[in-house]
Amino acid sequence: MTLCGSSSRSFGFLGCCALLALIAPASANAVDTAPSAAASPQTPANAAPDAAPLPAPGAVIPLAPATDLPPPETPEPSAVPIGDRLLIDGDLDLRYRTSTRGRTHSAWANNAEVDLNYPLISHGRSYGAVVVQGMAENPADSSISRGVNLGEAYVVYQIPLGEDSDATAYVKAGRFQIPFALLATYDPHLLLVQPLYSQSLGIRNDVGVQISGRFYGILNYDLSLTSGSSSTSFDTRGKNVVTFRLGRTFYTRNGIVNVGGSMLTGRLPITDIDKDHPFAVDLPPSGRIITDRGVGYINKTRIAGDGTLLYKNVTARGEVVSGADNDQRVLGYFLEGVYKFGGRASSVVERSFWAYPEGKSSAIRTGVGINYNAGAHLTFRTLYEVLNDTPRDQAQIQRQQLTLQALLRF
Repeated sequence: MTLCGSSSRSFGFLGCCALLALIAPASANAVDTAPSAAASPQTPANAAPDAAPLPAPGAVIPLAPATDLPPPETPEPSAVPIGDRLLIDGDLDLRYRTSTRGRTHSAWANNAEVDLNYPLISHGRSYGAVVVQGMAENPADSSISRGVNLGEAYVVYQIPLGEDSDATAYVKAGRFQIPFALLATYDPHLLLVQPLYSQSLGIRNDVGVQISGRFYGILNYDLSLTSGSSSTSFDTRGKNVVTFRLGRTFYTRNGIVNVGGSMLTGRLPITDIDKDHPFAVDLPPSGRIITDRGVGYINKTRIAGDGTLLYKNVTARGEVVSGADNDQRVLGYFLEGVYKFGGRASSVVERSFWAYPEGKSSAIRTGVGINYNAGAHLTFRTLYEVLNDTPRDQAQIQRQQLTLQALLRF
């Protein structure tokens, strides 16, 4: 199977260059460990330490992340402890939309969520956790996805490799977010701005097993084997999805940069748009497959490069994805920039493009917005978008929509 015809060689060359950049020693302008607080423009709030710290007597310490993650867009409230270890938090996502097409002049509760985290602690150290997300979701454009569903639901365990080892390994089993491109570094399901996974993969959460961690203390890796259908059934006829990503974080004088390269192959949902389904797919908060289209699955291969930059008040992220659906080329990109001002407010711009495999079909999204963080428990977001969808063998359809969000967290 070819990835994308004659362009596969060039993408293979770029992939090799990216891999060499990841594993090469840092330049003189970059270091692999965080500089002092005075020199660092911003330190990731949830970068995983080499070992879980000793908790205070009676304290509950969740398992540290397996790989480097940027800080969240807005500060998150502390989870509420229940009993000795159980941590509980959640959110209520309220939205209003006015649009020239589709769901318009409408207010709805997009998602009500409860998250449970039960740390597994032994001798004062965290070595694993049980995580469950319960969601009552009501997505705007798919009636069949409404109802109570699971988001992520998994068990994670840190493999003991010895205190002197410069490598770490975490094994995860259950339903989790696929570690492909930007999905490996942040969770977008509560945000208005979305990367390419809905169009590229047709899925966000999937069932399977994953191993993640670090090589040499600096090189992040993720490898997963999942079902490709969000279900618990695995198929031995090549339908399972294999995903692999390598990433690295650089601390430079010009900010903190996280870059990664991903590969994916397997059988995943068809996301093409046509005259009967003319608008690009947006997945519900749980990341489940939308099945009211009556579409099936197709063999997909994907390669991607992704990056995130943190510099003073600026956060920029993007991904470029190429590959094939049954040897027919697909290609897309996503760019987002956030500028924080006034302490609580921020502006956001986005641009994404996805070329479907047939009939000169594509989806283009351009947006601008304003966010306001009223505190750890309440965030307001606005996003104005111009969406240009070109269904297979049809003329382009343009939509303009304004979405307002009030996100309450506890």
